[in-house]
Amino acid sequence: MTDMTTDAHVLTNQYSEPSRLVARQAIWQWRRGPALPDVVLDLAAARGDEVVADVGCGNGRLLEALRGRGHTGPLLGLDRSPGMARVSAGYGFGAAADAQALPLRDASVDVALCLHMLYHVPDIGRAVAELRRVVRRGGTTVVATNDVGHAAEIRAIRSQAARTVLGVDVDLDWSDSRFNTDIARTALAAAFDEVHVHQHVGTSVVPDPAPVRAYVASWPPETLGLTAGPTWHAVLAEADRLIAAHFAARPTFPVTSRAAVLTCR
Repeated sequence: MTDMTTDAHVLTNQYSEPSRLVARQAIWQWRRGPALPDVVLDLAAARGDEVVADVGCGNGRLLEALRGRGHTGPLLGLDRSPGMARVSAGYGFGAAADAQALPLRDASVDVALCLHMLYHVPDIGRAVAELRRVVRRGGTTVVATNDVGHAAEIRAIRSQAARTVLGVDVDLDWSDSRFNTDIARTALAAAFDEVHVHQHVGTSVVPDPAPVRAYVASWPPETLGLTAGPTWHAVLAEADRLIAAHFAARPTFPVTSRAAVLTCR
């Protein structure tokens, strides 16, 4: 079985365009309290004219939010996926780039943002060193990652569906085990003088089965050792049955959000 951490084929397919990422982002719209992008941008404490680089920018959601806050400084969206970089270019400058070798000069960035992507990088230490290199002295780097138990309810649905169809137990905690809060703190402290951890924990109470189904389907079949064929569709059908059974008995589907935002200077 393949994970979604560093496998190049899986990551290229997952992030060639925004739909799968959007499906996973959408599940958190029912979370009570401040949204993670707002927490990240508040902690970044940008004045509005800084050079900001979003490393692993995905579909540019953070850059869009910065522009919405009136940010007038240069915004750089960097992602290993050319498709994602093109999307982020709508809010600033977008470019395909490797987090392990950023195409930026030393001390050329005031604020670096790096959300939910360092677990995808083969050499995490090298990527962290790159973040430190490109951020000027006195600047800020903000990193976010999932912690143990994040989206446990959705993972349970997918694991149960896979067990029913395949007859095997599946470990879907790939991001938690590779770059959870403790690992992130240690990796960042090796490069930065100050690292502060801010927990972002809550529950998204989803009122409709469609977003839950979309989240489950957004994960690639390769994580189960499958391709997009009949067996994969059988897993999705079983997951749909489990989700429908849940909503037949309850009006909502709670999903646990367990993330950490780390500010580094």
